[in-house]
Amino acid sequence: MKIRPWHVAGTLLVLCCAGLAAYALWPTDDAAGSGAADERPEVIVVDHQDFALRSEATGYLVPWREAEVSAEVGGLLTNRLVEEGSRVAEGALLLKLDERRDRLTLEEAEAAMLMARAEYAARVSGDLTTADTDTTELASLRVRLRGAEHQFEEGAISDSELRTIRDDFENAFVRSGGRRSAVQQVMAGVTQAESAVARARLQLQFTNIRAPFSGRVADIEVEAGQRVSAGQTVLRLLDDRRMKVDVAVMESEMVKMRPGASAVIRVPALGNRVFEGTIHSVNPAVDRDLGTGRVTVAVPNVDGRLVTGLFAYVALETERLARRLVVPSVALLVRQGRDLVFTVKDGRAQWTYVTVGARSGDQAEIVEGLAPGDHVAVTNHFALAHDAPVTETIVDAPVEGIEGLGGFGEEDSP
Repeated sequence: MKIRPWHVAGTLLVLCCAGLAAYALWPTDDAAGSGAADERPEVIVVDHQDFALRSEATGYLVPWREAEVSAEVGGLLTNRLVEEGSRVAEGALLLKLDERRDRLTLEEAEAAMLMARAEYAARVSGDLTTADTDTTELASLRVRLRGAEHQFEEGAISDSELRTIRDDFENAFVRSGGRRSAVQQVMAGVTQAESAVARARLQLQFTNIRAPFSGRVADIEVEAGQRVSAGQTVLRLLDDRRMKVDVAVMESEMVKMRPGASAVIRVPALGNRVFEGTIHSVNPAVDRDLGTGRVTVAVPNVDGRLVTGLFAYVALETERLARRLVVPSVALLVRQGRDLVFTVKDGRAQWTYVTVGARSGDQAEIVEGLAPGDHVAVTNHFALAHDAPVTETIVDAPVEGIEGLGGFGEEDSP
């Protein structure tokens, strides 16, 4: 075959491209030939640290405790003292119903009680005799009752048998004059009157609807001037001093989780702000159809920014590896099928092959290739060449890889 000029030109072009590719990928000790100007990578100083392996899930924030507050009695709502979002203390007055009818009922009950007590006093003053409260029959029944109580504790007699013996003793005691004062009060109507007063006072208290615990008011359903009925829900109260997220995790991960282990929560709606929490509980039941279990994560809500219903990415600790060298995943590069990082020594970038161990989130464990105190480039290092001159800036290492929690962009959240 006749060799034409364009054959030669094509061959030379292929050889040049191959040479340039090999030159770019192969490390060299010739700093001048690196083709890189003085770069300015950010570096972290690696050291031994605990490395938490995490399983990722998603869920929605809800308050630690919430309650539907309802009216105990019906009536006209005269005053609403809170607005949605108001923070209230336990026992704080939230709503007030018209109390005029219930106050009149209390006054009537108190008057009836005074009359009953007056009648009782008259009876007592007219009968000052005392009776022997321990007759022979009563003494015999008392001994029998004590024996029956001992037999009941040993299981020799039933509860109904013990009750019969106790009733016999109580009846004999009353006949002998015991509890005379109590009997006279019942006959004079004092006991019933006192019960009526207590009932009226309770009814009056129910016209004031108070907070059952400290929290934040939500979902107010009524307005002043509206008539409410007994049992009607008037608002919700949220105890949001801490929040929780219930997440579903695969059974293979759930069995590794323990209450008290750490959890990291990222909330897209708050600018991807990250919160630290703990695993509060692990449900011991697994959904056989889905192969998942429920884990509850507790999240402190110190500044009140977390609100009910916010979507969150959650990373739950499954295992903690002690004293490991860890780098952000962004520090890792792949050249010729091998993992490497750029370390900086004496102002020059060093191409350093490493062996990667466990990965979690956006961090990776380095098993071989690095030592404590090494400076590892995490930015502006993708185009570096071996032994290139650099001006490093030391930055703090990310905490447990929370910067990339979820591996999703903000646009992926619902």
